[in-house]
Amino acid sequence: MNFFESSTGKIVFFTKNSPEYLSGEYSVVLSPQFYWVKRVKLPVKSEYKAKKLAPSVFEGSLPEGEEYFYDVKHEKDRGTFIVIAYSKEYIYNAIREKFSPSAKIKGVYFAQYELEGLKSCIAIDKDISLGNVDGLLIQVPSVCVYSDDNVRKYIPKISLSTKKIKIDNLQDSGDAGDYLYYIVFLVLFLLSQILTYSAYKSDLNFYDKQKIQITSKYHLPKTSFELKSIKKSLKKTLKEQRSMKNALIKLDKISFLKEEKIVSVVLKKGGGVFQIKTTKADVDVLLEKIKKEFSVRSANFEDGIVSIEVAL
Repeated sequence: MNFFESSTGKIVFFTKNSPEYLSGEYSVVLSPQFYWVKRVKLPVKSEYKAKKLAPSVFEGSLPEGEEYFYDVKHEKDRGTFIVIAYSKEYIYNAIREKFSPSAKIKGVYFAQYELEGLKSCIAIDKDISLGNVDGLLIQVPSVCVYSDDNVRKYIPKISLSTKKIKIDNLQDSGDAGDYLYYIVFLVLFLLSQILTYSAYKSDLNFYDKQKIQITSKYHLPKTSFELKSIKKSLKKTLKEQRSMKNALIKLDKISFLKEEKIVSVVLKKGGGVFQIKTTKADVDVLLEKIKKEFSVRSANFEDGIVSIEVAL
């Protein structure tokens, strides 16, 4: 989902021997030092299903003591998948060691995807270089370099892909621009709900005071049916408003593709309808994401828009 294009900042190729970055905005392309990569054939055709099988690809071959995440890319011409395993915590610690708090990280990427067009062996520094071995980028000794090519000369020529790694507490301003429109909408909606809640709470307090005064004046029983009915009605309305607010918070948690956009959100008592711009090829994956947060009643795809009815 990309309402406004955000700047990538300066693109840097990041290794364990990278210099320190004290200020500025950066997109970080990770050296193969920070992840494991394999090419495999799997009994599935979609990246979504292949990702579920990714842990088995590296079973028994990864260092212990880390929580691993996985990314896959389908090579349709080969009938294979490139599978990457990585530790978010390890990457986070490595980046924060080299980038000061004043430096902003706009995005973190794998060199495997960003430099996939690299054909020759090029130097990383005087000791190591980056080589392409049958389409897989690996780190090798610099003896393979036969020219003055350097990865840092190559980096400014690339256009970053959409395969960005999401690492919590690291990419702060980098993704904010993509979601600016929706965040503004969400903030305004939440503010209205806070004001509504305050109003209802004030009403409840008012009716409680009125109940005490009336029951005292007219010696009515404290379980007066009408007074209880008014209070019950207000609580029911407040509950429905909270349900709508929670639905928006759940929707905001969903990670949409770059080309996917929310067209409209209609919330009502007990349910809602989301209209999302997507492609026919991505509808099934999008629905799986929605189903993780909502109970889907129906879905209809037409003219590049999928309408999804959910229960609240």
